[in-house]
Parts: sequence; structure tokens; C-alpha cells
Amino acid sequence: MSAYDADYVAVGYAKRLADHYGVAVVLVHHVRKAGSEDFLTEVSGTNGIAGAADATLVLKRARGQADGILYVTGRDVDEAEYALSFQPASGAWHLLDGPVSDHTVSDTRATILRYVRAHPGAKPKDMAGELPNVDLDTIRRTCNRMADAGQLTKDPGGRYYPDTETRTEGTPEVSALSGCPVTPSDQHEHPGQSELQLSGLSGADEAEGEAE
Repeated sequence: MSAYDADYVAVGYAKRLADHYGVAVVLVHHVRKAGSEDFLTEVSGTNGIAGAADATLVLKRARGQADGILYVTGRDVDEAEYALSFQPASGAWHLLDGPVSDHTVSDTRATILRYVRAHPGAKPKDMAGELPNVDLDTIRRTCNRMADAGQLTKDPGGRYYPDTETRTEGTPEVSALSGCPVTPSDQHEHPGQSELQLSGLSGADEAEGEAE
């Protein structure tokens, strides 16, 4: 058989055991030395390995660094990234607080990100207290670069937000004709109506039944 088929069959044995007994089976494998923007292609071997597995997790860290990033994707999980820190005393990895971007950017950018998340709409001068060793001009330039990179959103008044949704959160859409808030036709919820009854509109209850 082909190399792809051989890899698919090999991982398939473990998957059949997991499905039969209803348990989780974790296969520890290697990654290639050559890096790639798509972490799935870094799994050593053919695509048959990731294709047969329900989920693939790739742990990456730069040589000599304690922090790493765990990349996750699969059939029944949302694709995500998690920042981890290696603890030599216990030999274990620990999940770090906050998104991965907080741990992969410079200390100045990480501090700005944390401050803006806690204080949406902040201006550079508001952040100066959190960065006493950084001058205000540097904070302004850093915020502008972060906005250009998509890490922050900037409004015309020079205020910064962690993302566009945060800036518009709590502001209902207003009809241009009546000046009244607009409620999408599929979101009219009657008093006393349960979430289960509402989910029947989208078929979510059938999906939940299948998952069980």
C-alpha cells in the first residue's frame, strides 16, 4: 500500500480501540525539523496520520525557551492555540493565562494588550502608568503599529479597543427609517420561552441528540 494508506491504517487501529471502549487514546509522535505556517504539515509522516485521528495537537517552542504554544485542530473541536509554560521541577506543562498573543509579543505590547482589554477605549496617556519606563511617544507609536497589525482597533478619537466587537458592544442597530432599535426577525424571544424551544428553530436540539 501507499505511505499515506499505511499511516492511515496505523492510526486507525488506535481510533478503533478508542471508539470501541469509549476512552481517549493519545499517540505521541514527532514533528519535522522544517517549520511551516500550517502546523499540520509539520507532523512527521504523511497526511494519513492527521487524517485518521479525531484531533491533532502540535506543541511548539523555540529552542532554549520555556514557553510554548499548543496548536489544536480536529473534527469535534474548535481550532485553537494555547500558551503553555514548562515547569522543570514537575516536568509538566502549565496553561498560561490570556491569549497566545500576550505571550508571543514584546513586554510593552503585552502590557498594552492587557490594559486595553481591561479598559476598552483607553488612550496612550492612560497606559503610561502601566509602563513607567516607556515614554509616551513610544507608547503612541507602539499602539499605532499594533492597530496596523490588527492587534488593536483605533477609533477616530484616538481611543483603542481590543477588537471591533468590543467597541460596538452594547450599541443596538438603529433603523434608519424609524430611529428604533432593530431586532433580527429570528431573535424575537417570547416571555417564558426556554432555550430548548428556541433551539428547535435552528435544529440545535437534533444536533444535541445526535451528540448524546
